[in-house]
Amino acid sequence: MDSDMHRSRFSCLFLLVPLLIAGCSGSTGPDGPPPPKTTSVGGIFWVDGEPVTFTKGVVELKLYPKGGQVKPEESVPKCIAGQDGKYTFSSYRDGDGAEPGEYVLSAELLKRTPADIFGPDQFLNNFNSPLNEDPRFLVKVGDGEPVEISTIDIKMSELKQKPPHPFASPKGKRQ
Repeated sequence: MDSDMHRSRFSCLFLLVPLLIAGCSGSTGPDGPPPPKTTSVGGIFWVDGEPVTFTKGVVELKLYPKGGQVKPEESVPKCIAGQDGKYTFSSYRDGDGAEPGEYVLSAELLKRTPADIFGPDQFLNNFNSPLNEDPRFLVKVGDGEPVEISTIDIKMSELKQKPPHPFASPKGKRQ
């Protein structure tokens, strides 16, 4: 009878431990509070009147806080335009958008291999700076109202080489 009681206690403990573990693990994990509230941000990006196919490369887009001090290694909302040209930014989770605020959109056309994307920027460093003041690249994100950025269509023949910016993807594979 004593061994039956021990088995019963062990069975209860065996059932309670997973419940305690599940109850203690919040949706954000042990690292802290939930991420800030974000708003969906997306649009369409074309080059010479059409989406960029993966054979030409990939368009990587980032949102830098307008007027803010940003370090090249700092995390910012980013995404890759799909083969249809559509994109949706991600900050903390896939497709969650960006926090409310004013942003400068940066864009780079990068080469692609099956395993990686890499520079140099085929847009010749024209749009990879958080200091860009081209109105097509200024984005205002409100609280809760999804943002659809007007279609951006880059004409490659109009681009002139600019010096690389510290935010530009380096030549060779990305780190």
